[in-house]
Amino acid sequence: MIARHSRRSRALAGVVIGAALLLTACGGGGSSKASDSTSPDTGGAPTSTDAGSSGGGSSKCYTTPGDQKAKVRFVNLFTNSAYPQGNIDVWQGYGATDGCGKKLATIKYGEASDYIDVTASDKDGNWSAAGYVPGGADQDHQIIDQTETWKGGEQVTIVFTTNDPGNNQPLHTGSVSAIFEKDPAQQTTFTAVPGKGVLGVSANALQYVDKDGAWAGGIAGQTACLLGPGDTENTRTNVGGTSLIAYPVAPGSVDFGLFLSDPGKCTGTPAIGPATIDAAAGSRTLVFAYGPDKQSEKLLVLPVED
Repeated sequence: MIARHSRRSRALAGVVIGAALLLTACGGGGSSKASDSTSPDTGGAPTSTDAGSSGGGSSKCYTTPGDQKAKVRFVNLFTNSAYPQGNIDVWQGYGATDGCGKKLATIKYGEASDYIDVTASDKDGNWSAAGYVPGGADQDHQIIDQTETWKGGEQVTIVFTTNDPGNNQPLHTGSVSAIFEKDPAQQTTFTAVPGKGVLGVSANALQYVDKDGAWAGGIAGQTACLLGPGDTENTRTNVGGTSLIAYPVAPGSVDFGLFLSDPGKCTGTPAIGPATIDAAAGSRTLVFAYGPDKQSEKLLVLPVED
């Protein structure tokens, strides 16, 4: 798998098959794990955080932070009819009323935050963050939260996307997926390849925009489509759904695009893209296909910090 499972109560969205590396993904609104962050920690001196522009609401924080540290960045690919291509706010903890909470970033649609250093909320490594649509950092505006149990040294990209509009959930709710780029506790599958650049490609944000969409990755000037792990000239894993496909490519600057899987030829003008990527030897790059509708699909390119 691309990432270890998050420590959360919701069911994960599917099974990884072959070269398709499943994103750790959950959908729906509200908290996916009961908050530990405001409970008194009798094992040490409590930390008190007053409300403020970067702190929580009217309450105070009584939890002693843990020693475990990680690095995270957030991606905003959330859009629907009620909240079209808008900014989202990301808070550590459980919103503005959480005394241990603090605002981490405001992210425009189709963009990502910088990597942010975070610390576990308690000695067990528990940590959470939630995304919010405009209007407030509360349950009535929460997209979804993501909870983790840090061991220390992880690096993760967390992506907020849209819910299935047919599931009758409130329009402020959505889905989240986490891609572990570094995990000292176990090896990730999205790893660097010596002498190659690796492109990790996902169209997760399009699964409810372009429900029949399925694509193959290709590079301008090359007649053959790219092959992911386990692919052959006759069998290929499509980009689509909740999977992340890792494509090793020859080092250098490449013009990458997504081509329709039917007829499965990666020549001419791609259906999505192209985007120019610096695929240096040993590098990793995340590529997300996204858009508010089928006529506006594009690629977001995010180099992985190594």
